[in-house]
Order: sequence, then C-alpha cells, then structure tokens
Amino acid sequence: MAIKRAATASKRVDQTDRPAAADGSSRKILRALLAFSTDRPRHSAESLSEQIGVPLSSTYRYIGILREADLIDEDGRGSFVLAPRVIGLAQAARAGTDLASIARPFMKRVSQEVGETIILLRRSADRAVCIERAESSSRIRLTFEVGTALPLHRGAGPKMLLAHMPEAECETILDDAVRRDPGFAPHRRLLVRELAVIREQGWSESRAEITPHVYAVSVPVRDSGGVIAAISFVTPAFRTPKASQIRLREHLQHAAAAISKAYAAVSF
Repeated sequence: MAIKRAATASKRVDQTDRPAAADGSSRKILRALLAFSTDRPRHSAESLSEQIGVPLSSTYRYIGILREADLIDEDGRGSFVLAPRVIGLAQAARAGTDLASIARPFMKRVSQEVGETIILLRRSADRAVCIERAESSSRIRLTFEVGTALPLHRGAGPKMLLAHMPEAECETILDDAVRRDPGFAPHRRLLVRELAVIREQGWSESRAEITPHVYAVSVPVRDSGGVIAAISFVTPAFRTPKASQIRLREHLQHAAAAISKAYAAVSF
C-alpha cells in the first residue's frame, strides 16, 4: 500500500517540481537502481534509503517508480530485487558495447601470456562497472563477474577512472564516499594526492583495497576525448613481487595502447 501511494505522489511531484529538482530525483532513482549488485542483490527500503542518502518517504517513491518500470520486484520477504527485465537490458548493454568486443581478444591474449585475470572497467554514474573479463588459467585464480559495480574511490581500476574525471565531479564522488563510509574521511586528502600521481605516471595500483590479499594494477584506455575505460590485472598478492608488478604493468600498457588504437579505428 505504501509503495502504491508513493508512486502516485511521484506523479504529482513530477508535474510541479522545477527542472533542477526533477534532475536531482532522476539521479537518485538511478543510484537506487545501481545499489543492487552481485554482492548485494537484495535491499530493504531502509537499506536503499541509507545507500542513496534520502528520507524513507522519498525512497518509497523511487521504489514505486522502479517497480512501475518493471526494473525491480518485491521478493515476498519485505525486500526488493532486480526484475527479470534487467537481464535483457544487461545483455543489450553488453551487445552494444563496442569497446568490450574490441578489447576482448587483446585481453585474452595478455591473460594467457601472464596467467592472470584481466578486467575492463567503465564508469557508470558513481560506480566503476566491469564490462569484460578474461580469467586466469592458473589453478589459484581470482574470478570477477561482468556487471560487478565497484565504488570509484577504492581499487586500482576505479581510481584510474576517478583520477580522470572533471574536478567538480570527483569532489562530488568523494563527498558521497565520505557520507556513505565515514571511515574513509581521514583518507580523503591522501587519495586526492594519489589521484594526482596516477594522472602523472599513467598507472594505478592497489593492495587489498577491495578484497583481502589481492594486488591490482590498472592503466587507461583512451579515445580522442580522454580516458574512457581502465584495464586491470587482479591477482593474488603472493604471486606479485616487485619484478612481477612491473611485468604486469608493461603488458597492460601494451594491451591498452592496442585497444585504444583499435577502438579509434572504428569510432567516427
């Protein structure tokens, strides 16, 4: 009942709000949708409210809109899950992502050469989303699902994307990160300095920032407008002494250059 009332209320608000307010609501609706992930496939209204930082009454309104669009369903236990329609959207997105199809053979080749998992990330709103992967053939390896969404302030690939965002957008992302994760606040200035280093040196790395005992290194994929993606290795830390880190980075840099060149050849 509450959801239906909220959906009705949303129609009234849409008709009267100023364009700027409507734009803000649209962004929050998208953030509510992007809150669902393989790590967090279910959300209550309360957890969504906390995730997107709006009152519970507004969250119910956004839930109503997403349900009307058949993008989320109620699971019968008081929580919400992505609806089957999203599967089709994900498949369509992947089919239409020329970059992923162009990068795939280069990624597989490099993964086979060094025996590590390699992933390709693009920014989607305030997340870095895996759009392609090539898994390691090693007996001990890391798996990474296509569609996995990561925060932009943690991990080698996400930080690469964050480092090349416009300054105002970057500050907004960091403001949101502090709000969602107060423990990050003391590390914000250090990350800002790290982002400047990433831009200057052309690569980024992380150690156990997302998953314990995992080392990652990332380099940018570019087009004529700048950085459009990040290509990364994710590997168990015990397999990456300093010499291995340098070797992985060099392989990535060659792959990223080849992908950028191939992508430029088909982009017009």
